[in-house]
Amino acid sequence: MMTIELKKGAGGPPTLTCIRADGTRTWGKLHPFLPVHDLTHIAVESVLGFKEAFFGLVASGWAIDDFAAPGASKRFPLEARWAESIVGLFDLERGTGRIWTAAELDEALASSLSGQGTSGFRPFKEHELAAIRRLRSESQARWESLAPGHTLAIPFPAIPEEASR
Repeated sequence: MMTIELKKGAGGPPTLTCIRADGTRTWGKLHPFLPVHDLTHIAVESVLGFKEAFFGLVASGWAIDDFAAPGASKRFPLEARWAESIVGLFDLERGTGRIWTAAELDEALASSLSGQGTSGFRPFKEHELAAIRRLRSESQARWESLAPGHTLAIPFPAIPEEASR
């Protein structure tokens, strides 16, 4: 278990702090777009049970800055590459307001992964998509209602009760 803290900047950028089970931590400043992107990562990785995607890698010892290092993406495990593409598609969905079916998301993901030379991911189930959207939406609403200078803390993994069905 890890605690993820997103702090809304008061006169500065938001920050992301990850406090690992052993008490060690890593943190970084974020572009204003990234808090909701990171909340999407939490939802995707939690619902799909990913252990080796962004937050799973941070929990295992990666520093947040490690992801921006030259050549970092070449060291990403398969789950991390899947997660980046999946989260990107959910960001696109959120940005356009067009909600994709499982079949549409499967097709878009297959195209994205193929273009990267990455092996495919299994088909999505509609209840997984619903759980991801619900968890992200709940977290996003909490983030947006947060006053500047305050922190949103989320346990990772964060699986809503309905997602375990």
